[in-house]
Amino acid sequence: MLEFEDIEDDDDITSSLEEEVEILDEAYRNAYAIATGRLTVKELLDTAPNMIFLPFDPSMPETFAMVIDDIIKYFEDNEEYEKCTELISAKKKFNDVR
Repeated sequence: MLEFEDIEDDDDITSSLEEEVEILDEAYRNAYAIATGRLTVKELLDTAPNMIFLPFDPSMPETFAMVIDDIIKYFEDNEEYEKCTELISAKKKFNDVR
């Protein structure tokens, strides 16, 4: 039976969740920069101290198509509609090239 003492400390859960949210935010913002041509993957790697986070595999461009709608939804939820507009345009260009 699960006892109260067995439950992790709320502070640990909260800090872990906050860290995950920060990583997701960074991943989507990096993807936005790449999708809109503001940065290339190489430029992003050159500016990163240790690693970068992306919601897709840059060595496999087809994975971008799998997550672009999630990226758009993320910025829509954050009411960053200008980014959504740019990402929709990038999605159309990407689909035209494929």
